[in-house]
Amino acid sequence: MRLSPFLVPLILIFIPTFLGSVFAISPLKTDTLEPGQQLRDWEQLMSAGGIFTLGFFTPKESSTFELGSAGLRYLGIWPQRSPFNPVWVGNPTESISDSSGSLSIDVNGVLKITQANAFPILVNQRLAGQLSLVGNVSATLLDSGNFVVREIGPRGVSGRVLWQSFDHPTNTLLPGMKIGFNLRTKKEVSVTSWISDQVPLPGAFRLGLDPSGANQLLVWRHGEIYWSSGILTNNGSSHLTLELSRSYIDYEFKFDSDKYMKYFSYSIKKANSSVLSSWFLDTLGQITVTNVLSSNKSTNYISEISEPCKTDLKNSSAVCITEKPTACRKGSEYFEPRRGYMMENKKGYFNSYYVDSLSSGLSDCHQNCWRNCSCIAFQAFSSNGCQYWGKGSKFVPYDSFTSNLITYVLDSVK
Repeated sequence: MRLSPFLVPLILIFIPTFLGSVFAISPLKTDTLEPGQQLRDWEQLMSAGGIFTLGFFTPKESSTFELGSAGLRYLGIWPQRSPFNPVWVGNPTESISDSSGSLSIDVNGVLKITQANAFPILVNQRLAGQLSLVGNVSATLLDSGNFVVREIGPRGVSGRVLWQSFDHPTNTLLPGMKIGFNLRTKKEVSVTSWISDQVPLPGAFRLGLDPSGANQLLVWRHGEIYWSSGILTNNGSSHLTLELSRSYIDYEFKFDSDKYMKYFSYSIKKANSSVLSSWFLDTLGQITVTNVLSSNKSTNYISEISEPCKTDLKNSSAVCITEKPTACRKGSEYFEPRRGYMMENKKGYFNSYYVDSLSSGLSDCHQNCWRNCSCIAFQAFSSNGCQYWGKGSKFVPYDSFTSNLITYVLDSVK
């Protein structure tokens, strides 16, 4: 297995009406949402220590995002002062078409996104009608990045946790978050990649706990094991790349179980400065471990990538996804991104653009082209589809090509 750690230490200077509510609108606390309040599209909650922010955003290319932007909108959580991706999305399968969305919580603890001319979106719909409450409720964004719905007792004392975002991870694992097996629901809790940088629908890859009981993590690609961390201890792992960050911090890995869950979690045990950490599963099945170390003098940004890809790529920008050898692919071939367009003849163009409900973005387009011996190039659309070109087609390079689409061309094609 090939490991290609990407280590980048950097010094950074951080320079509508609410539908269906019977409550009067009252001002928001900085970190808490209560019944009768709404968080509108242009507003955010900020955790007490200013570490994390919750609000609405629009995903953009290259894993960036915008707050006040046209386009599909999502409820998310992101670090306040670092170049992270959103670490959690509340409505990954149901986008908001414009900036009319607002978040509220009702007296039963149900989080709801209302929007103009559309049905409400329930963020924690499993909670509805399942609990008998004896007090008030509120939803608070914690400095850990966890968004927690709690019962509030007399004198404002926090009671039991009714729901928390940490139990519903998307594509990022944070310290204190648990992945594994819920012993009550008999369901797996795992981190799942997005379809693309612009579409947070569940993608092809999933990071979770090894069901065999071994103290290791696995990445699955549509149910098949794609990568293994190897046995993970506090002293290290054979396949998870953490060498650079271990020079600054000590990780504590925990494989354990309680009456609710069998799980893995990690924490930062020791560091010389404040640390903001995350493990991000990208659209190609790679795990990026990012740590932001802050002190009074500077902020250091350290990123390390564990790549399941085994191919010895001659082009560092090529798509690195491990595929099984076929009758026509030995395993050493690769598709490289090029800017330009394909010229096809009647025989060369064997499949036009289509939307496939089983497709999960770039990785599936890559796999489909890999398995078809006639395929020499493809494009992946963020709207969940692929376009392919066959033998006989010709790539025409054009650096000034205005389209944002990249064509992925087999390395042997000139």
